[in-house]
Amino acid sequence: MSRSKIEGKKINAYEKYLRENSRPPSKGGNTKALHSHILEIDGENYSFLALGSQQWVFKSDTVSFEYEVNDGYKNIDKETIVTIDRNGQPIIRGNRGFKPKLRTADSREPASRREQRS
Repeated sequence: MSRSKIEGKKINAYEKYLRENSRPPSKGGNTKALHSHILEIDGENYSFLALGSQQWVFKSDTVSFEYEVNDGYKNIDKETIVTIDRNGQPIIRGNRGFKPKLRTADSREPASRREQRS
């Protein structure tokens, strides 16, 4: 596993994908669920897992971070992400927290268990 660094680059694209089981809005929604975040820089994809669907970097920002290559994937060490906005000021975006337990239960239809049996 080699560790490398990207410094002062602009992103070409930013994508987010839900990694946990989906949950309806009435039960809290997916805003704070685990998402895979993928940054495209100069045609290369770099990714990290984080809570929430909030974007950490915008196209007008420059970003620096460290990453490791594991099985062909470039995994960003999210603690090293530094975002500089268009005015040259460092800014913190996205949900930087963590949760000890991920969702495992599937969402179910809005009916009682008894109604589901029949």
